[in-house]
Amino acid sequence: MGGIIRDSSRNVIMAFASPLYPCKVIFAELMGLAKGLEICQIRGFVNVQIEVDAMLLIQIIKNDNVFYHQFFYLIRRIRMAISNLSCSINHILREGNACADWLTKFGCNLENDMEFGNDNLPRLLTGLIKLDKIGMFYIRLC
Repeated sequence: MGGIIRDSSRNVIMAFASPLYPCKVIFAELMGLAKGLEICQIRGFVNVQIEVDAMLLIQIIKNDNVFYHQFFYLIRRIRMAISNLSCSINHILREGNACADWLTKFGCNLENDMEFGNDNLPRLLTGLIKLDKIGMFYIRLC
């Protein structure tokens, strides 16, 4: 899992990546969101705008009728964190979420959680951040 936290000018505050062993994609998305919200709470961020490329994730979080029993406690933790923040959650295309996508793939090769600040961002991530900041999409080749 992975994610990136930016300020209102889209400057990077920090990024994170963690290993997740084979699991459902929605679990990885939920874990990434939970980790990002936890970091925001620890750092005292109150106004938070969340962008995710999984519409199902938004539906699960916003709609009490969409229910995944196996993720009950994780979903509850996310909803509680969101309720304690001034928070919006929006869908973006995967191409617009290239940094988080890259961090998630990077996390697959890790043995432990990693956090990055502006001074120690991986080189490839820095390039994606620059493309994103000037409004250029990254086209992922399979």
